[in-house]
Amino acid sequence: MPKAAAAAATAEADAGAVSLTYDDGLSSQLDTAVPALERRGMHGTFYVTWDNIVDRADDWARLPTRGHELGAHTVSHSCNLGTLSARAYADREFKPLEAWLDRVAGPGRARDFAYPCDVTDLGPGTANVERARYEAMLRRLRIQSARNSEGPPNPAGWVRQHPFRLQALAVGYDAQPLDVFNYLQRARAARHWAILVFHQVGDGPEADGAVSAAEHEALLDIVAASGLSVRTVGDQLRRMR
Repeated sequence: MPKAAAAAATAEADAGAVSLTYDDGLSSQLDTAVPALERRGMHGTFYVTWDNIVDRADDWARLPTRGHELGAHTVSHSCNLGTLSARAYADREFKPLEAWLDRVAGPGRARDFAYPCDVTDLGPGTANVERARYEAMLRRLRIQSARNSEGPPNPAGWVRQHPFRLQALAVGYDAQPLDVFNYLQRARAARHWAILVFHQVGDGPEADGAVSAAEHEALLDIVAASGLSVRTVGDQLRRMR
């Protein structure tokens, strides 16, 4: 890429963006969230858990052909990692799902991940040792970024220095529509990258963190009016690099 074009792309990536992410691979996301996104010409990043998507794997496999992104959220959504070795965890919770993602999204896909339960304490040791072990395992698996569910909008420098510590705002827990509006405006004013996290959208078995279909529609309207560019996680990361 010519230097001028590269500089322009970097400036655009740093100008402020928002990514809409959906965790756990819940059927309500296929049935409610995806149509709502597509009515607005938006694309989401869906962090799927294999045990949740297995019965509708073919439906999930079609999302990349429609412009959406699939990322890893482990096979079984395990949150108790203190007794696991990195090798055992990778073999059990990552490799089968990563192989499926390669088949349905292609080897050139964005390789990103969301931490189940925001847990980063893999194996024994101090918090820093546990996190370092987790990040080293992700690198060995060729995963390029990882997202949690709390923290302010991401400055470009933070993203480039800490790609395995992407910060986000989880909707449906403590975050209400006004919180989302303020979060997005903060990202726009600072030219930072906002990441929203959704779980259950509309009807379904998951009550924790749920938002109704109407609330989801209203939040997408807030996103559309925010002045931020709506991009998948992988697209924004490519632009920043």
